[in-house]
Amino acid sequence: AVEAGFDAVIFDGAKLPLEDNIARTKEAVSYVKSVRPEVIVEGELGYIGTSSEVLNAVPIGVAMGENLTTPEDAARFVKETGIDLLAPAVGNIHGMFKDIPEPRLDINRIKEIRAAAGMPLVLHGGSGTSDQDFVAAIEAGVSLIHINTEIRVAWRKGIEQALRENPEEVAPYKLMGAAFQNVHDVVVARLRLFNRLN
Repeated sequence: AVEAGFDAVIFDGAKLPLEDNIARTKEAVSYVKSVRPEVIVEGELGYIGTSSEVLNAVPIGVAMGENLTTPEDAARFVKETGIDLLAPAVGNIHGMFKDIPEPRLDINRIKEIRAAAGMPLVLHGGSGTSDQDFVAAIEAGVSLIHINTEIRVAWRKGIEQALRENPEEVAPYKLMGAAFQNVHDVVVARLRLFNRLN
């Protein structure tokens, strides 16, 4: 990705033990900066799952409660790896839940991690998070938010709506308009929410 011209990359070693995550992330940062020093490198600390899909249960191994990223680990991780952005586990999970309540973000932990890390934080697994938690997370130090599953769900609902309204249609381009509109509406609503504080 770096050699292809991308200006930012993510290295995800969050499922690894802390020592291994630090070593592997540091190695990735070293490589990226040796090729193109201006490229932004994001590192992940605290496992939040891997799947952008609708979930029925919390995935095995996901950091919850006492296993969330600590400010101390965040400070060490940032110092020893040389990353530019940190994506911690603060109650967030990749994906969205179907029939159970979405987890709440640990806003105080976000504040503490932001202070300890001294750099912008990234919220992965933001899909399904309440507007209230998003606003509080931004105020606490989150600078970048990922909502991939929410966008995918909007796309699918648009396709389903188009098929209900046009059950005999087989031309994809005639069905895609509703999907694109749903995605547009979600993205615009989220951008308005995320940027209202700036």
